[in-house]
Amino acid sequence: MTERINNHSEGQEVIRGLSSHYRSGASSLGKEFFAPCLKYCSEYRRAVGYFSSKALVAWLEALPRFATESVTIHLLISPELSDDDREALEKALNEEERQQLRQVSVDCLVQEILADSLPNDVKARVRLFAWMVANDHLILRFAFPEHIEQPGIFHEKIGIFQFPWGDQVAFTGSANESEHGYERNYESIDVYRSWMAGDEERVQIKQEQFEEAWSARAVGLKVLPLSPELAALIRSKAPDEKPVITPKNGFNLPTVKEKPTGYGHESEKSLNEGQVEHQWRHQDEAIAKFLEVRHGVLEMATGTGKTRTAIKALSVLDEQGRIDGIIISTDGTDLLDQWRKEIESWAIKRRQPYRVLRHYAQHHELGEFALNPKRAVLVISREQLASLFSRLEPDQKERLIIIHDEVHGLGSPSLRSQLAGQHQAFGYRLGLSATPEREYDQEGTKFIFDEIGNVFFEFGLKDAIERGILCEFDYIPLTYPLTEGDRQRLRQVYAKRSARQREGRPMTKQELWTELARVYKTAEKKPEVFAEFLQTNPQIIESAILFVEDKAFGEPILETLHGYTHRYRTYYAEDDRRNLVEFARGKIDCLITCHRISQGIDIRNLKTVILFSSARARLETIQRIGRCLRSDPNSPDKRAMVIDFVRSVEDDESEFNADDDRRIWLSELSQIRRVE
Repeated sequence: MTERINNHSEGQEVIRGLSSHYRSGASSLGKEFFAPCLKYCSEYRRAVGYFSSKALVAWLEALPRFATESVTIHLLISPELSDDDREALEKALNEEERQQLRQVSVDCLVQEILADSLPNDVKARVRLFAWMVANDHLILRFAFPEHIEQPGIFHEKIGIFQFPWGDQVAFTGSANESEHGYERNYESIDVYRSWMAGDEERVQIKQEQFEEAWSARAVGLKVLPLSPELAALIRSKAPDEKPVITPKNGFNLPTVKEKPTGYGHESEKSLNEGQVEHQWRHQDEAIAKFLEVRHGVLEMATGTGKTRTAIKALSVLDEQGRIDGIIISTDGTDLLDQWRKEIESWAIKRRQPYRVLRHYAQHHELGEFALNPKRAVLVISREQLASLFSRLEPDQKERLIIIHDEVHGLGSPSLRSQLAGQHQAFGYRLGLSATPEREYDQEGTKFIFDEIGNVFFEFGLKDAIERGILCEFDYIPLTYPLTEGDRQRLRQVYAKRSARQREGRPMTKQELWTELARVYKTAEKKPEVFAEFLQTNPQIIESAILFVEDKAFGEPILETLHGYTHRYRTYYAEDDRRNLVEFARGKIDCLITCHRISQGIDIRNLKTVILFSSARARLETIQRIGRCLRSDPNSPDKRAMVIDFVRSVEDDESEFNADDDRRIWLSELSQIRRVE
């Protein structure tokens, strides 16, 4: 963290030395302005006017300067239209037809730079472009003036650099980031710097102008994102690893070999073939067993490749002609989006590609799948399944596979009433979970096994750590005392139990434990204990996720973090998903959340999980610590850390003792070592 702070200090000194104007001849735009800005920025927003495919290829010359894990680029361009395109737009009878024509021009622009006939040096840049788009480091949008013949068209050239310490630099002018724009053309730019009193308002104006255009609020301007089909095409061209630069030949493109069955992590490429075969053989075994039983639950620890195993099984079923279509269901937009991305990459590479449809959040494509599920994948939220099932015929279901990720969610009371007895018609049924049983809910657990089938394969945390798939970890339990306020809240819970008993409606064990747990999860001394520990261990908040019970409990923790780093964010229900993406990219040191990333999200650079709140049920804890136990290809010697809160012995008189149970269990897990 000290090194990062030093880099910020160095960067701030360089950036604050920028001039207000640069012009070819008198200065080098590339070396004196763009190079330092691109080196130190965390975000770059750029509107660059008209672009042909050749111009876009020229712009790709600058990509090596952009291609770091910590930079996000928003690029807004206006495709250069041919005379025929302009005439067609002018003659279009309605907005729908114009929209289709705009999309065609966008597709043609991007498809031209993805062509296999390009020279090798350009192909190298295109692969880097595809990798950056596929991994959300480069986000493209396309601007079209609504009235071609009018002069008020989109032809602005605006750029805004955002720096991690808070400074901003905006510029306008004729320069492009290509080599021609840097050095060969005669160009000039005007620069506005947020720390200069006379420039601050102009920086704000340029930001507003860009955001207005980017969000399609500018008058006379239509803005399109990448279409799902175009995004899928780019992802299919993207290498698994980022192409890197070498001084000798500019680009060094790693050779990505076809992954044999069982591969699940990029770090596997560093192992020899025999080691990989041994390490990941559980996936092959799971697939073979599933193809034999046709339905059931795959119980595998977080990070051991449940998704990869499921997709590999789909490949076998597709190649053998056993299925016509695929339904993938789970809960939560983040997890559904991740599945869509994974399955889209798989679907487009099939010998006969599958259509990928979505029915969750703002997407409503259930009807299209129901009409024709052949060669189609539907990624759908679990709560929408009843609507889908009612529209599918029995003979259609027989040729479909349904995959339930985080299958424990299927056992909720509402889904039990909607879906009872409806899964048996599907030819293949696959449930995925680290722990399928529902704590305190035997009916829900039974429903899952009745609908999907029993557990047919298990591969737990102990197996995964011993085999080196998950990394070893250190466990630090921090002891906290109960305050008088905590004890008063506990007495209120027991008083409530007594009152309910007298009323003839006694509390169940689950109700009692839930209310007691709420007190322990929000114990008043935890933030203070954490602050004291942080004083002597400040490194723990670098690449850390802090799980708290609720937003109110997180407030004093935020105040503590502020004394150590400004690179922290929250990720509660109302927060922007960008916070999670930026954390995964290393732009944020630590993230405070409740439940939103307990399951399904892969963040391999995560080092530490801090459990201010943890449920009695082991499922939630397995999912949370599993976030940091994933191996990291950029850190082969990674060792994770789990910090937990357990109440002191003096306060351990309650019949409810989940803290101690968890401490014993995690202490034992932390002693497991990799078996060579």
